[in-house]
Amino acid sequence: MTIPTRSSRSQRWLSPRTLALPLAYLLVFWLLGIFTGSVADGPSDATFTAFALDFSTASGQPWTLITSSFFATGWADYLVSSLLLLIGLGFACRFAGVWRTALAFFLGAVVSSFVLNLLLDWGVNNDAEWLGYLGGSYQVGCYAGLCAAVGMTTAQLEMLWRRRIRLLLLAVSIMFMLYLGVGQSILAFFGALLGIALGPLLSRRKTDFHLRHSSTRETRVLLATIVAVFAIGPLIAQLTASFSAGPLSLINQFTLQAGLDAEAVKEACNNQAACENLQSIVGASSPGAVLLTLIPVLLSLVCAEGLRRGRRLSFWITIAVQGYLAALCLLVSVVYLLDPGSDSTSEVLSVLAVYLAPMVLAPLLVILALILNRHAFQVSSTKQSVRQLAKTSLILSVTLVVVYSVAWFAEDNLDNDVPTSLLAQLPHLLIPFPGPFDSNLPQGLICTLLYTFGAAAIWLVLLYLLIRDYWRFSGQNTDQAADREKAAQLIRRGGDSLSHMALWDNNHYWFSPDGQAGIGYQVHHGVALTVAGPFGDPRWQAAAAQGFVAHSIELGLVPCFYSAPATLGPGIAELGFRPLEVAEETRLQVTSQNFRGKEWQNVRTAINKARKLEIKELWGSYASFSPGVRAQIAQLSEEWVAEKALPQLGFTLGGLDELKDDSVLCCVALDDAGTVLAVTSWLPVYQDGQINSWTLDFMRRHPDSFNGVMEFMIASAVKYFQQQVSEISLSGTPLAGSFNQDGERAEDAMTRLLAFLAVTLEPFYGFRSLAAFKARFQPTHRTMYMYYQDPLALPSIALAVTEAYLPGQSARQRTQMLRQLLAN
Repeated sequence: MTIPTRSSRSQRWLSPRTLALPLAYLLVFWLLGIFTGSVADGPSDATFTAFALDFSTASGQPWTLITSSFFATGWADYLVSSLLLLIGLGFACRFAGVWRTALAFFLGAVVSSFVLNLLLDWGVNNDAEWLGYLGGSYQVGCYAGLCAAVGMTTAQLEMLWRRRIRLLLLAVSIMFMLYLGVGQSILAFFGALLGIALGPLLSRRKTDFHLRHSSTRETRVLLATIVAVFAIGPLIAQLTASFSAGPLSLINQFTLQAGLDAEAVKEACNNQAACENLQSIVGASSPGAVLLTLIPVLLSLVCAEGLRRGRRLSFWITIAVQGYLAALCLLVSVVYLLDPGSDSTSEVLSVLAVYLAPMVLAPLLVILALILNRHAFQVSSTKQSVRQLAKTSLILSVTLVVVYSVAWFAEDNLDNDVPTSLLAQLPHLLIPFPGPFDSNLPQGLICTLLYTFGAAAIWLVLLYLLIRDYWRFSGQNTDQAADREKAAQLIRRGGDSLSHMALWDNNHYWFSPDGQAGIGYQVHHGVALTVAGPFGDPRWQAAAAQGFVAHSIELGLVPCFYSAPATLGPGIAELGFRPLEVAEETRLQVTSQNFRGKEWQNVRTAINKARKLEIKELWGSYASFSPGVRAQIAQLSEEWVAEKALPQLGFTLGGLDELKDDSVLCCVALDDAGTVLAVTSWLPVYQDGQINSWTLDFMRRHPDSFNGVMEFMIASAVKYFQQQVSEISLSGTPLAGSFNQDGERAEDAMTRLLAFLAVTLEPFYGFRSLAAFKARFQPTHRTMYMYYQDPLALPSIALAVTEAYLPGQSARQRTQMLRQLLAN
């Protein structure tokens, strides 16, 4: 068994050209840190003075614009910086080259530091609270140069990756600047802007300055990225509450349930020791309280995934969450402005401009971006999912409120509190975000447990249902039988050698608006995986492929053409689809084939042996055979499946059910006793309503049949079809294009994944031996491809291909496959 080796493309990532700069930088970075004693607890005062950026004065030592990039604030910062430097500089050197990366890095560090120095100097002189806070501190770190190098490199990438990486870089740097607000986060933002601006000037490729509209799918990805990145912001602000100073650093108080400190618990419990102990173990300071603080973050991240899939439900949930946050922050702002004890007018305006206004505007901007692009979120959930989500929410909420209310009275909370406290506590049970008013902590074990874990448990269940809804696909609200009949009519007009497989079960159908072409596909793991290429009028097949791509994206699915011919490629190349070889189809010319010559010796031997044994062949549909023959065919199929540790393969490999189609032609080898020794099935291939070829599908042999019986079956088919068609297909060997003999073909991640799948399944299904068997008939080969659009979707596509071939695989079968793989 040959395992694919690392490709030359991967090796370039580990080449000296790629790693020389990051490794050299890390060497100096760590040596300086160790030599100056900065690794453990950060630089000393003397080191800060000599090498760090000093923003306490308008002028500093000029060399600190460079030297500050070679230090970090402590051991954790050293580790994080080293990882990011290795990845970021390696990426930049790989695509932009060493000198461009080095130039962008140091220009980013110098220019960003200079600009921030000017900005902080202005802030200190104008009493800007945030900037004034930063104006008296030293700054060290490599993030400005690193962001500049990565931003510059995006100019070297194709449009899809350039847009995504730039958005992610800007979103992350802005998020850290607004939520964390320390000097390094501002430097990183300036570095990212500078790097993106430098990119076109230093780029090796022609720069296109024209603005391009994003596709529907790309719009979803970009907006989902923004929502996901800013969902993490409040959590970062809470974790860094002791030193964060950004404009949005206070928003965590309105988006996350804040844990109570010891004094707050003591006050809430009225100095009762039992209550304090209970709250510390299972109450306000418990793991349940920590989990509750994560629910808003998880909710936003789940909604971001839904937005990426174009889900309408996630769109409205995100609108509701952001609207709630905007209203809550606005209420806090109004209360602050109306507070008679507020500071002077200038200080009030400063707080309003720097902190309160951004907290209100940030969620409103997210809402505005979503509304302006609402056309991208039209994928509706199934009625079953919506009903289940609503029903579960109602039942759990009502149950929790009723049980909590009963426990509240049963545990004598009324003796220590007033009934209105119960009403104030109920929203806390149902809403994961902090409310606009405070409530007292309950007393008693049951109330404390429900108060702390109740909301978290309910929302975890709802998040699970929401995630499960993303994976469901209801298909189109059409008659499947009518769609299959329509597909059959189009297949008779034209298709390739695998088009008939689109009529099998588990397939959905898309038809062009004019009804001239169609595509059969399956949905697994959010991927629309086609069964071969388009069928119907050949003149419209390219347009049909493009229409199917738009249809898939509209449904929130990733389009992927599997086992499609090379002729499909040019029609979808403009949409960014990449080809990947996944199978080799073997085709036989049958018109003048007589099996003469040395290369046909094995086939002639099989034919002669069959004559001596008086084996006869029987042709017809499955229904035309006698009940006895059909029973033997079914037994052969069951015995073959029973020998496998995995279930029968599907997708492009038919079984007994597919054999029963009346349009499928079967050939049975019978001995003089009427025993079925072998059976094959052939799928029709049409052009302009006429059969112009046949494709081999089903192959089974009796365990006691003579050697060479399958060669005899193929030779019989060649003779049988000689008077009907000029060519037949022995079909494509699944995953045959993924086998790697010499370690030279695994050029990218998807190739390696398919190669691994091919090698893994070889002990169970013998694809390699099947390909060798077909090679005995001196065929011509036609490569079949998988066309995919988005490289980030490759893991999902790999899972979809696996599930399509192995539907409903059980845990026991997975274990058996793993054991046999390890044994080999």
